[in-house]
Amino acid sequence: MRGRELWLFTMHFPYGVGEAFLEHELPFLAERFDRVSLFPLEVLGPSRDLPAGVEVVGPVSRLYARAGLFRMMIHLPLLLRVRRIVRRDAPTPEVFRARWPEARSRFRQGLHRALALRKIFASRYDPERVVLYSYWTSDWATALGLWRYWYPKGWFVSRIMGFDLFADRSPDGWQVLQSFHLERARRVYAVSRSGLEHLRERHPRFADRLGLAYLGTADHGSAPWAPSPGPLRIVSCSNLFPLKRVTLLAKALALFEMEVEWTHFGDGPERDDLEREIARMPPNVRATLMGSVPNKHVISWYQEHPVDLFVHPSMSEGGVPVALMEAASFGVPMVACAVGGVPEIVLHGRTGVLLPAVIGPDGLAVALMDAMRLADGAMRDHARAHWNEHFCSEDVHAAWADELIRMR
Repeated sequence: MRGRELWLFTMHFPYGVGEAFLEHELPFLAERFDRVSLFPLEVLGPSRDLPAGVEVVGPVSRLYARAGLFRMMIHLPLLLRVRRIVRRDAPTPEVFRARWPEARSRFRQGLHRALALRKIFASRYDPERVVLYSYWTSDWATALGLWRYWYPKGWFVSRIMGFDLFADRSPDGWQVLQSFHLERARRVYAVSRSGLEHLRERHPRFADRLGLAYLGTADHGSAPWAPSPGPLRIVSCSNLFPLKRVTLLAKALALFEMEVEWTHFGDGPERDDLEREIARMPPNVRATLMGSVPNKHVISWYQEHPVDLFVHPSMSEGGVPVALMEAASFGVPMVACAVGGVPEIVLHGRTGVLLPAVIGPDGLAVALMDAMRLADGAMRDHARAHWNEHFCSEDVHAAWADELIRMR
């Protein structure tokens, strides 16, 4: 009998710099499975180095390719099954009618991927030894949900993060295919307790197949730091999207009269807006935009630069942000809004300062000044200790890989 295999379905990984959290998890998966096959939806940028025993497969289809009308007619019973599930879950008949075209389109994309997967890899698939694992409960989860109709003994698990989880992250407060994903998956794992509670409240009939599986980061030791009379050293790390509110941080820092050195990692569509805010900053505030860089470069930077505060003013999160985990692992106190899984790592007054979700530049500036006074050596020790207990890769990813092996 051939060895144990894991088929891991991603958005882009290992291409580009996104889904960096998989870099922490993958070595543990590679240790426990004889082969790990990565199925990215799209090739976007250069490939990253991979552990031994990990191969990249695909993409198996064009990103937005959809099943044609002929295939839709052949698989009409599947479409009708999905329609019944979606209709039953819709908040109102009006919302169902408005959103069904979107669900149908996503069904056609999922069907196209599932058929392509079956055509190429059916001969390799054995549910007794192959674990199917979708890193997001979205595009690939739809395809794998349809795949299961052809392989009744087959099963898949998925993680669920933020955009694919919370009702308020979708139009009409409704994740249109979420009930289908939960019905077809064997287990769905939230990456925060807040996410798990949201799913249990929203889908009580699937409570027995919901679980919690934190992400984690590697231990690179504490960052160099000592109290300094010099500038306040702040770092942030996120994509430059509106919900991350990095421009809000820039506006808050512009109100400071003391010297500030701010370093930001990450890029995105709001870069031009952020650069305009930076151009208006007073000379006592110096900002450095590092852009989108590989995670290993972020880690190296932490190892060489003392940081007083990590700031994360995002208005929405699904799990516990990996950027916060990395900061905490180095013993850096955190300032972040109490959204999603953030309160699970930012313990107010102990590992950092929690902010309200609704906050303006003045309020953020005041909170940063308060955090600066609180962020002593004891808070740094608490931040690292709390990370070590709950978010260390050696523990959480090892336990997760063991969970997948046991479920086989």
